[in-house]
Amino acid sequence: MKKLIIISLLFSFVALSCRKEPEPEPRVIRAFVYLYNFLPGLEGVDWTVDGVQVPEEMHYSKYLTGGVLLDSTSEEIEFFVKHGVSGEVLASRLLQLEEGKYYSVMFTGTVEDPVLLFNEIDTGMPLSGRIKFQFFHAAVIQDSIDVYMGGTTPDKRVVTELGFNKLTDPFEAIDSDALLDITVTVHSEEYSEENVLLNSHYNGVVVSGASYLGVVAPFTSDPSSELTLWLISQPLEF
Repeated sequence: MKKLIIISLLFSFVALSCRKEPEPEPRVIRAFVYLYNFLPGLEGVDWTVDGVQVPEEMHYSKYLTGGVLLDSTSEEIEFFVKHGVSGEVLASRLLQLEEGKYYSVMFTGTVEDPVLLFNEIDTGMPLSGRIKFQFFHAAVIQDSIDVYMGGTTPDKRVVTELGFNKLTDPFEAIDSDALLDITVTVHSEEYSEENVLLNSHYNGVVVSGASYLGVVAPFTSDPSSELTLWLISQPLEF
């Protein structure tokens, strides 16, 4: 809150002094964050960023985006996640943010071992005819997984043996493959229908030239509920 007050005072000073001589507006320095709640077993949590509590409780499988004001081009910012009812601190982390960059901060893990995972978002544009993806495994009761796009032959496997609480590096897929079909299976050397966990379960529309975070997770906060694939649009620099 301190930074917000300082910036408000600076703007007020400019407004008063402009009667005499125009003053340049202060440069606002900010980074951008995507906050996620993908911890099965808890219905809702509260976030605190740099000492300021996010106004609304964040329920399971929800996310929000926002800007964090910085005092300099690079600054450490503290993130807290608290239990939505008891107020108990469940996880905290001090993160280095840089001006103009985008980050994901994922609250995940298990009720017994909650964690905050931090990742800088790659905002580079995919090549023509391609879609950029990252996949995250938040299905707490599942072992490692494979992901296929556009078929289930070995050449269509785009993610191999992704473990729980792990995030892939960004990769590009042929748009026609992603638009046709996305299949998630239990990891195995060869594809088998018996290992299929889900197939083409979108919560949005896949668009060529876009970037998505794909989260394999339970549909509800119940860890044993049916799995789904949450596809969340990511920012791109045009």
